[in-house]
Amino acid sequence: MNLFKRLLIPHWPSIYGFALALIVANLVGRIIAVRIYDETEMVTDTFDLVATVTYLSMVAVALAAGVWWGVRRHRQEIVPELLPVFLATTLIAVLVNPVIARDDYPTLSGVFSQVPLYFVTLVAGAFIGYLIVMALGVDHYGRELKATRLAFERKANPARS
Repeated sequence: MNLFKRLLIPHWPSIYGFALALIVANLVGRIIAVRIYDETEMVTDTFDLVATVTYLSMVAVALAAGVWWGVRRHRQEIVPELLPVFLATTLIAVLVNPVIARDDYPTLSGVFSQVPLYFVTLVAGAFIGYLIVMALGVDHYGRELKATRLAFERKANPARS
């Protein structure tokens, strides 16, 4: 139990926060889309806009997760922590959110098309977020490289430092 407390509990709130943000972004979009959907041309365009904004908000949350974990965790720890979160939230967004939003439950082909789409999008968003962090040099590896360079400079020329 001590190992469980030491390893998992300190950053579980952020994991729950990102999972909840992903689920809520999808749920709000579904609720709005169900309320405005109609067969008319103008409302269908609005429906498409709501669906796009919902999808992009999920990507933005995944991007924020990649930035958040990229700054705070080592590279080896990011994938094992984010992949289960993304898989669980994808399954909840596809299988549970339609029931809550009173939307048409997806067919089997709809499930098999939405799950990979959402999951790959979330993974790509988090990866792009991590690439941004890495490009800025604020990830753990970048900070270690900077500290190593400064240490070598101090050792090479102690009078300057």
